[in-house]
Amino acid sequence: MNAKEKKLLEQFEAETGKHAIWRGKITKNFLDWKKRQVKKSANIQSAKTISYDLGLSEIQLNFKKIFSMLNIFEERLKLLEDKASIIEKEIPKDISDDHFFRILKMAYNSSEKRFGDFVLVSALTKKIKEYIPWSTEKLHTEIYKLFIDYKIDLQPGKIIEGVPLIQDGKTFVWFKFR
Repeated sequence: MNAKEKKLLEQFEAETGKHAIWRGKITKNFLDWKKRQVKKSANIQSAKTISYDLGLSEIQLNFKKIFSMLNIFEERLKLLEDKASIIEKEIPKDISDDHFFRILKMAYNSSEKRFGDFVLVSALTKKIKEYIPWSTEKLHTEIYKLFIDYKIDLQPGKIIEGVPLIQDGKTFVWFKFR
C-alpha cells in the first residue's frame, strides 16, 4: 500500500468514523466512498476547466471589443484628419489686393457708422472674418498697409470694444475710407 492509499484510508476513517479495513479486507463502505471522491475530484477538475475556458472566452471577447473600438477610433480620426486637410485646402491663403479691398468696402458699408462715418476697427475685422478666414493679426496687417498707401484713414481713440489695430507701437480704434 502506497502513501496515497494510506492517506485515503485515514481520510475515510476521519470523515465517516468507520473502519476502511475490516478483517484484513477493504470494506464496501470505503470503496463506495472512494468512488464518490473520484467523481467529486473529476467534477472539480471539469469545473476548473470550464471556468478556465469561460475565462479565456471572456478575455477573447473583451479583446475583440477593444480592437473593435480601436478600429472605430482610427476611422473617426482618419475622417477628422481628412476634413481638416479639406478645410485647409479651402481656406484661401492669399487673395488679391483688389478682392480684399472689395470685401473691406462691403464690410465697411454694412457696419454701423459713428461720428464722421468712422467704424470701429474691431467691428470691421469681425465682418471681414465672415468672408476671409484669416487671423486678426493678418487682417490688421493688411488694413495697415492700406493706411500706409493713403487709401484709408485710421484714427486712435478710446477702446470701446474688441481688439484695436496695433501696428508700429500705435493703437488705432477707428476706420474710414478716404
